[in-house]
Amino acid sequence: MITVQQPDQPTDVSITEALPTARIYLVAGPAASGKTTFSTRLAEERDGLVLSMDDYYVDETTVALEYDEEYGLAPQWESPDAYDIELLQRNIGELLRYGTTELPVYSFAENRRVGYQTCTLQPEQSIIIEGLYTVRYCQLFESYTDAIVKVFIIADEAIRRARSAIRDVQERGKPLAELAKRLHFVEIGERRWVLEQAPHADYIIETNQYDPR
Repeated sequence: MITVQQPDQPTDVSITEALPTARIYLVAGPAASGKTTFSTRLAEERDGLVLSMDDYYVDETTVALEYDEEYGLAPQWESPDAYDIELLQRNIGELLRYGTTELPVYSFAENRRVGYQTCTLQPEQSIIIEGLYTVRYCQLFESYTDAIVKVFIIADEAIRRARSAIRDVQERGKPLAELAKRLHFVEIGERRWVLEQAPHADYIIETNQYDPR
């Protein structure tokens, strides 16, 4: 069971019961809130194809730099501009029109795109796009279909920070020494851009009670 909240109407329902059928599901939320695990479960229940915004990060050589009082001049990876949104839009369009496209492959250890892989969408499948800013960029996909459901995933901040530490070090190969700096910029990104998406979502889903990544 997952807590699902609509405006002024919280209720406990399963994923399948909570969400209507859609061609595209946009799953947004703060880092380590549970977007990937939620999207994977939704894909299993709805026969969906999951795409991650993480694969659309720009290379470290092109990410914007920002001056920070604590860390000086540093890459701003938490900005909505740190993604190749034009490629994401093109990939979604090709999947819906032709059923196939070439998706980027991103290396977090190297902070750059390392290749592409062929992706195929079956005619009956939905697309689930998960990432920090999917709700923010909803209008980019409205020209393809009006059957879009926007979901915002949230968990308590302490839980998100603990999950981030495990993921960044163990799964993404980030040095432990950089963890404090990473979380510093994550908090900035959440205040500036991420959390403001919640009022624009169709559903807000709280994930404190299960173990998403």
